[in-house]
Amino acid sequence: MRLRLFKRLRWSLGVPPALIPRLTLRSAWLQGKLGEFRVSMGLGLLLNRNTYRFIEDTTVPVGDDTTQIDLLLVSPYGVFVIEIKNMTGWIFGQPNKSHWTQVKYRFKNKFQNPIHQNSMHVKVVQDLLRLKTNQIHNVVVFVGACRFKTPMPTEVVHGVLSLAHFIRTKRDLVLTDDEVRRCTEDILKRRLTPGFRTARTHVRNVKKRIANYATDSGSACPRCGGTMVERVNRRTGERFLGCKRFPQCRGTRQGQIP
Repeated sequence: MRLRLFKRLRWSLGVPPALIPRLTLRSAWLQGKLGEFRVSMGLGLLLNRNTYRFIEDTTVPVGDDTTQIDLLLVSPYGVFVIEIKNMTGWIFGQPNKSHWTQVKYRFKNKFQNPIHQNSMHVKVVQDLLRLKTNQIHNVVVFVGACRFKTPMPTEVVHGVLSLAHFIRTKRDLVLTDDEVRRCTEDILKRRLTPGFRTARTHVRNVKKRIANYATDSGSACPRCGGTMVERVNRRTGERFLGCKRFPQCRGTRQGQIP
């Protein structure tokens, strides 16, 4: 299974063969791709591909920056912009909060509110395709061994079956066949060529964006300028901010993530 996935990733992203052995199941990048693979394959079995046009791993230029969309479904029922999170542990979050929390044993990880994150993707696609609000849908799906510990809005689901159910609930015809064809062609024409170079460029843009945010919000690592995450001292139970690059960087800071 892992070998077949590597071959698919190499084909779809143009990953150089020399890098394949370096990919491990603990890699955040590979975990993300595993989640995207799982959702795409599952929806392909649950939804009619003649009705829903699948466009995977779309990177769109936005000025000097880029935005990456995990999965797009173009259909007569609208364009579904799907954000995929492959995570474990307990998930705490509220729609109006800027950050959500993942809890695994004693480890807590703050991550960007995926609804807000995907709203930016929705805005880019809406402007690109000149769509009305009722013609585009914001959807977030969590896969993996995670559990929601707070109530979630209807557009946040867990598992491929729940995602397929949410998509099927949208039954209003909002796009004609010609509009579905036009939207699909416009996305394929405007997106950057899928491949290793595009993925690498996007990762650099994301790291730069995170570093700028950390600096502006005062949560940058005092040693390397990287991102800080909330940690707990196992002996005292005291909470503090530690560099995400630990153990390569041992920068710490008191306080909480904004």
